[in-house]
Amino acid sequence: MIIYIKPRSIFPNLSSNKIFGAICHSINELYPDFLKDMIKDFNNNPPFILSSGFPTIYNGENKVRFYPKPLTYENMGGVDPDYYKKYKKIEFIQEEIFFKLSSGDLNQEEIIKNFDSYESSNGLLIEKEFDSKFSKNEFDHCFSKITLPNNSVNRITNETEGIFYTEGKMFKKSGLFFIIEFSDDENEKKYKDIIKSVIRFLRDRGFGGDISTGKGHFDYEIEDFSLPSYESNYFLTLSQYIPSDENLNRINENSFYEISSKRGRNSNGEIRKKVSFFKEGSVFPHYNEFYGKIVESGENSPASEYGYAFPFKYKFKGD
Repeated sequence: MIIYIKPRSIFPNLSSNKIFGAICHSINELYPDFLKDMIKDFNNNPPFILSSGFPTIYNGENKVRFYPKPLTYENMGGVDPDYYKKYKKIEFIQEEIFFKLSSGDLNQEEIIKNFDSYESSNGLLIEKEFDSKFSKNEFDHCFSKITLPNNSVNRITNETEGIFYTEGKMFKKSGLFFIIEFSDDENEKKYKDIIKSVIRFLRDRGFGGDISTGKGHFDYEIEDFSLPSYESNYFLTLSQYIPSDENLNRINENSFYEISSKRGRNSNGEIRKKVSFFKEGSVFPHYNEFYGKIVESGENSPASEYGYAFPFKYKFKGD
């Protein structure tokens, strides 16, 4: 199942953890008795996994999807250093390019060596021949990043304690998508309609914490969707991934990743524990069906960080 988000205002980045948190909050509002059962299911075997939110550009009825650039460091000897610098700035690549990379029909060195065949803007990479379907203005200005100041208010004294900053984006003929994959038919039957209700609820409520001023509101589309599958001994995660102890023990020199961290706040303003994770686009040896875990991060009140990988088979060229 794929869910397209069409922002109607300033919109936050949608990590898999933020999406999961919004789903849990909404289920607690709509079906409070159901949430405990869902978390219990996840702590055994996840009934579904979800990706982070990635860019989509709209061209009439056409949707052009983008996925995270693989974080592999292949041999880059002999590539043009200027092209290499430009490629390093890429965050997301057009779906057709991503599938060629993940199936082993292309590698990143070849992209850099033939960089004239591609167009890059806004951290996105697209095939130049495909770019002809867009005007240059549409591609260059599909979204813009915005940093907003926010006041941190002590809820007891009602006094401002400091200023912190949040990032958001304004979208123009563009939006985001994320993918939900159910573990089996039984869990799809159990959860699919619940998730559809949650998305309708979030459309009116908004994504993110700063919704009282109209930020985070959106329209949406839901479609059936499945990713292609390749035979491979590696996987690329399409979500933020918090490894279990067993997962950590299997990470070796054949793993390619970047690590980031976050420290969120509960609805009552409490700062949560710092949680580290592997970023989307990280690549690891494949050996299991599920990877990752949910981490409890609240100090004095319940809070969960979603850390299951969304594993997409990744094949290196020549394997």
